Amino acid sequence: MADKEVTQLEKMKIIGLFRKEGFTGEYESFQRVSGTDREFFVVMSNEQGIKALFRASLMLNAVEFQYVLDDKHTFVTGKAE
Repeated sequence: MADKEVTQLEKMKIIGLFRKEGFTGEYESFQRVSGTDREFFVVMSNEQGIKALFRASLMLNAVEFQYVLDDKHTFVTGKAE
């Protein structure tokens, strides 16, 4: 399931959750959480270019901050070699 691409409809629902929670910024990437088709990892950046990882659940209608992406924390969008 984690390999399945996030659909436009799912992205719109996720963005709706972020807006409902008052989050603003640019959506960099969307990825499914392994083992589920209703939870996603989302990378967002703000006006200063700071990127953060969030976990969005369409099941719980909730957005949860995970951590700021920096040199120690990165987000892999491709397959690990």
